[in-house]
Amino acid sequence: MGTELISIINTKYCKPASINIKIETDKGVAYINNEVIFRIHEPSFSLEDRRVIYDVSGNPVFTLSKKIISMHDRWRVFKGQSTNSSDLLFSAKRSTFLIPEKKNIDLNVYLAKNTKESVWDFKVCAGAEKRSCDICAHGSSTLLAKMTKNKEAFEVEVQPNVDYGFIVALLTIVDEIKHTESSSTNYNDEVKVAEAALNTISVGANTYNNNNIVTTLDDDTNGEAG
Repeated sequence: MGTELISIINTKYCKPASINIKIETDKGVAYINNEVIFRIHEPSFSLEDRRVIYDVSGNPVFTLSKKIISMHDRWRVFKGQSTNSSDLLFSAKRSTFLIPEKKNIDLNVYLAKNTKESVWDFKVCAGAEKRSCDICAHGSSTLLAKMTKNKEAFEVEVQPNVDYGFIVALLTIVDEIKHTESSSTNYNDEVKVAEAALNTISVGANTYNNNNIVTTLDDDTNGEAG
């Protein structure tokens, strides 16, 4: 496996020696030896959830596109800035139905030619807090890349002859899923706080109304007695 060339995005991203990549997800920038290799941008106007990755010269390298309705949280990756099926490179989806409470990210990756998707071509396994991630190929126990998170950056070791553009694409998908889950969790927390506040107001209103009823009855009783 060490000598086999794995080129998905472009052969020029396959190096004979292992390399270390740093991905600053908040800035949308990937580096090798502190030199920018990719920039990640979200199109200003798009009906889909998309990310376009550019090289240092500003050329679009590949596009990530999330399927709008998907039980498996499916993402598709295309050549350049295209989203045409003829330019599909690969797709990635959760290995099981999307479960909001499930924190681990376990993705099955299928190359474009694998239309039946009966067996995955690559596997991505990210930990509960997305602080570690392993990427491997089907039929091999050798890791293609291993990521650890350091503060706000991903530190990735990519093995020799492995397309590091492909690895950056997969880790960008992992980061997007993480942000989606975080946003969903924050939204649910806000809903719970709002519901609790409404319940408190409702209880207070009921108590106020009940006290008024009791006071009115007491006044009526006292008036009759008088």
